[in-house]
Amino acid sequence: MLRQFTTAQSRRTFLKRSSALAALGITTSLTPDLAFGQAKTDLSGVEIDYWNMIGVQNKIVRQISEDIVTAFQQKTGCKVNVTWNGYGDIIGPKYRTNFTGGIQPTVMDTSSRWVNQLREFLYPLNDYINNDWDAASRDGVAWMVPLSEEENRGFPDKDQLYGLAFNIVMQAPYLVRRDHFEQAGIDFDANYPIRDTDHFIELCKEIQAKAGVPYPTEVYGKIWDFGDTQLNGWIRSLSIEDSDFLNADWTRSNARSDAWKQGCQFYVDVFREHELSSPNAPQSTDEEAVDQFILGRKSIVHCDILNRGTLLDRIPEQVADGTVMWGPHFPMTGGTSGSQCFIGPNSFYIVRQEGPDAEIKQQAAWEFIKEWFLPENMSAVGKSSGLPARRDLWDQLKGEPDRWAEASIATVGENPGMWTGHARSVDFQYNLLAPHGQRMLQGASVEEELEAYADEVDKSLAG
Repeated sequence: MLRQFTTAQSRRTFLKRSSALAALGITTSLTPDLAFGQAKTDLSGVEIDYWNMIGVQNKIVRQISEDIVTAFQQKTGCKVNVTWNGYGDIIGPKYRTNFTGGIQPTVMDTSSRWVNQLREFLYPLNDYINNDWDAASRDGVAWMVPLSEEENRGFPDKDQLYGLAFNIVMQAPYLVRRDHFEQAGIDFDANYPIRDTDHFIELCKEIQAKAGVPYPTEVYGKIWDFGDTQLNGWIRSLSIEDSDFLNADWTRSNARSDAWKQGCQFYVDVFREHELSSPNAPQSTDEEAVDQFILGRKSIVHCDILNRGTLLDRIPEQVADGTVMWGPHFPMTGGTSGSQCFIGPNSFYIVRQEGPDAEIKQQAAWEFIKEWFLPENMSAVGKSSGLPARRDLWDQLKGEPDRWAEASIATVGENPGMWTGHARSVDFQYNLLAPHGQRMLQGASVEEELEAYADEVDKSLAG
């Protein structure tokens, strides 16, 4: 759906929207003076197309996105046409097909690990970052630069920044219900955070037995979530070198490693041996688990921090009083704590423009990106959808009762990894892997399924 933003909103509507966000401690760069004032003319007459994916996860971040776009339009006079997209649009063929056919935005945000199938269409940002950006913003994201190079290590121009990381989606902290611990007679403070997978199983079994929660946790078999939630962190805690989908030079799959075998076997055992995950596990998703968590039918679930906005929207009182809390991802028993995180940032990209207005459109896109990177906007998005990429903003986000920022920061740790940015990463992480994961959850041999998956990846790399 294409939607054009104008300033045609009533003061009452604006105040209602902004008051609702302010009640959650969220403010953006859109102010009453901007909303009802006259636009500047720096970019008057310029029109850009923006494809938004940040707004897909919950309605709070969608509202924040709308306000940031409106603020930019009022400040500059630039017209922004927004298309709201979902993850499936880039994981599937839609983006690639549209780009190849000439249907392209001026600027977009999306997950960095999925975007390199479009790399030929993207405009490098190095000059903008180095020469047309304030030092505080540039310094705040500097820690991400070597991680971006790691993500894109297979490309000869890995030092070119085609994307600018905006918010950090770390895989994956967990949500926990304090009230379920109390119902089971468990001392919450003595058992938070969860230490390792043995501790996790122990807690889940005790809650299952004493708090009447049949399936207190969940593992995910659905195509989007099997390969990018808690499993990856458990594998990484056993072996950083073997934890990514591809080896260091992108010549073969890592899935034959002992770390993959042990991590996947434990993942399956949560469901099949321990019976702590629902019968729907082969088809379940983390969004469904969060919904069950909200309804009180789950006790400890790993999920994207992107789901925080859903909690703020549906159970704000339980977030505010600490009934629900976030905890940092924990390692496999015997694995290394603090090194089990993969980062998949949502990043902004400028698409190469053509024609006589190409330069001004690209400059407008860069000015638009800078609006998003203002501290108030990054923090606003962070409070509903993950840590801002500007690390200098992290400390001011701490102190919420649900400990989302503390859990996120601890999950990132001091040695995070970045998933491979191979152009076929969607296939390697989702399309090829998920069917094997579903078969594992239904009783097939973990080792045999991983071997078959690795063969498919290696064949694809060789081709």
